[in-house]
Amino acid sequence: MNADELNKGRTLDNGSRLIRMPSTKAIALAFASRETTKMNDGNRNAPQQSASYYVQLFDSHPQPMWVYDIETLRFLMANNAAVARYGYSQQKFLEMTMRDILPPEDVPAFLESVANGRDGVEQPGVWRHRLNDGRIIFAETSSHAFDLEGRCARLVMALDVTERLAAEQKIRESEELFRAVSNVTADVIWDWNVVTDKIWWSEGLEDIFRHSPEESRRNLEFWKAHIHPDDLERVLRSTVAAIESREQTWEDQYRFFRGDGSVAYVEDSGYIIYDRQGRPVRFVGGMTDVSARKEAEGRLAQQAALLDMARDAIIVHDVEHRILFWNKGAERIYGWTAEEAVGQSLGALLYGGVSNPLAYVASVVAGGEWSGEIVQWRKDGSRITVEARCSLMHDGAGSPQSILSINSDITKRLAIEEQLRQAQKLEAVGQLTGGVAHDFNNLLTVILGNAEVLTERLSEDKNLRRFAEMISAAAQRGADLVDRLLAFARRRALEPRAVDLNSLLKDMDGLLRRALSEDVDIAFRCHSGLWNALVDPSELETAILNLCLNARDAMPRGGRLTIETANSTLDQNHADWNADIAPSQYVSVAISDTGTGIEPHILARVFEPFFTTKEAGKGSGLGLSMVFGFAKQSNGHVKISSQPGRGTTVKIYLPRVVHGETETISRPDKPALPPGRETILLVEDNDLVLSYAAAQLEELGYRVISARNGSEALSLLRDIPDVDLLFTDVIMPGGVNGKQLAEEARKIQATIAILLTSGCTGKLPALHRSGLDRGLHFLSKPYRPSELAAKLRVILDGRTEKL
Repeated sequence: MNADELNKGRTLDNGSRLIRMPSTKAIALAFASRETTKMNDGNRNAPQQSASYYVQLFDSHPQPMWVYDIETLRFLMANNAAVARYGYSQQKFLEMTMRDILPPEDVPAFLESVANGRDGVEQPGVWRHRLNDGRIIFAETSSHAFDLEGRCARLVMALDVTERLAAEQKIRESEELFRAVSNVTADVIWDWNVVTDKIWWSEGLEDIFRHSPEESRRNLEFWKAHIHPDDLERVLRSTVAAIESREQTWEDQYRFFRGDGSVAYVEDSGYIIYDRQGRPVRFVGGMTDVSARKEAEGRLAQQAALLDMARDAIIVHDVEHRILFWNKGAERIYGWTAEEAVGQSLGALLYGGVSNPLAYVASVVAGGEWSGEIVQWRKDGSRITVEARCSLMHDGAGSPQSILSINSDITKRLAIEEQLRQAQKLEAVGQLTGGVAHDFNNLLTVILGNAEVLTERLSEDKNLRRFAEMISAAAQRGADLVDRLLAFARRRALEPRAVDLNSLLKDMDGLLRRALSEDVDIAFRCHSGLWNALVDPSELETAILNLCLNARDAMPRGGRLTIETANSTLDQNHADWNADIAPSQYVSVAISDTGTGIEPHILARVFEPFFTTKEAGKGSGLGLSMVFGFAKQSNGHVKISSQPGRGTTVKIYLPRVVHGETETISRPDKPALPPGRETILLVEDNDLVLSYAAAQLEELGYRVISARNGSEALSLLRDIPDVDLLFTDVIMPGGVNGKQLAEEARKIQATIAILLTSGCTGKLPALHRSGLDRGLHFLSKPYRPSELAAKLRVILDGRTEKL
């Protein structure tokens, strides 16, 4: 036996120090030789030891050891560790054979091992041994055959590895389970050994991402190389942060390249295992391909974006009225955000808890769909009307699940429709009024004119003169009434000009204070930078006076009247809510009182002619109608707002002067008129008015040529060369109206003066404005002889000066 053979042993923990133990071969040879041998326990310079030393070492060895006879299998020796571990006494061991500590089923294999064993060769192995108490343990043995006093014996060293094998079995089972689960899951499972930097991937890496697991199991570089470059730094940073902060779990989302180069979206999460010193040793996790979900989410996001682009409110709620979906359109219409609305009760949110409006849900459930108008409330408490189109949605079993509602806010549309209906009604009344007033004015012209003539000629007879004056007064009241009707019908002849409303109100201050009672306090709030308005100042004064008198009547116990001017720019949004308003710049004047106010159902009718809430004999019902017609005819509009018990505000919007700014022009005084001698062509289709007007003109000294229509008048103009003035009605039958006649007359006689007249002047403002520069003039019916005479002299004298 040489030193190298002796040096083959194992390292054992002796408690306080680690010692190198001789092999079973060395001890067996020592038993056999019983002589001093040079043995250095792995160190060639170690002191010499005798064979008896190894015999002593056998007895005190910490691991169970024994010697048995190969032929009989009987135990020849057993050390103290064997006695202690196996529970058999020294005497009992010497009475037993190896068969006694082996389970019966293991004996054949053991006998075969003994029979095939070779001398001088160690035989390692793991065997099941029975303890004295009947328990079975696993023993890892190493043995060596030798000759002991003429017998073939074998020295055995046994190490109890029962717990180790059990642990290894658990590990194997765990690993097998881990691998099995990894290979059947839809995810890609990975296991990273942080210490060795080796990573293991499940077969899913190939199935899902087309990467070979074998090629990818080298180290972590494979994983890094296949993360999208734009995501790599962030993912590595999150991984390091999780480890450094001793997090137990980690997760991230990133883009990962498949084997074919395409990009997949993945969700990755892992569990970090640390050792007792807190160092990471293992990182296990799973990676899921969520590309399909991402694409679906993208499509859903796109669909949601499209739904949010819709101006309508798109709402989904279940059959219990719980809101499930609320788009941006719903946020715009109702004022609640999706976060505030989703999960809330539809009835509580949009109907104030009133359940009756939700009765349509039963109709949807019964019929599958429903449409109609519903009154709802917004977040700010305002009420709106929506046009709802509802459809029923079912679950997988076909049962009613939810209701999809597409709601269009039609509040504005309904308001505009109501305004249009009101405007159409007023327009119809206005047309009827204008038609009646036209004919009535013709009659009043004759009555007023003749009454004035009779009054002058009956100056000596007081009784008859008094009757003539009564006729004149009654006719004048009729003329005033017709004038108001024409104002409402927007058929009065206006003379618009640039007007400074602040100056006009300043001039009216005294008149208003005299007209109102002393217990009405008047306050003016005039805008300092007020634009000029394009308006007839006389008619504006009348409108303001009318409104102030109405305000006075609404404050029987006194109060405060405020007149305020302002510049107003009305945009398209304002125009959208008001069918009769064009977006533009306006000058406004508002008259506000602190009176009794107007009930809503009455407020809608205040502009109708002859509608009044005053007692009989205290109002004609034409005051606000005149203001309405005047504002419309001036290309403006009027708005009224009122609250019962809190007063009323009427605001007139008048168009701003665009070109040039001039001061308010006062009306000229009536000049004294001498009689005339010029030739006048009188054109009138009404025989009564024609006779009256001709008589008045002849009375004033004019030479009169009469015609009953435009064609007849043109024929006369061609035959009579020296006609000084054409006095014609505007509205005439026969295909040639007054405006057309004036244009043709100028072609025949270029210097002829023209005076137009009508009792229905709906389209005359534009005619008048366009004709001023061309020498056209206008006189409204009914007119008095003095008004006719004055107008003629102004026109003819002005014409003479130009000539």
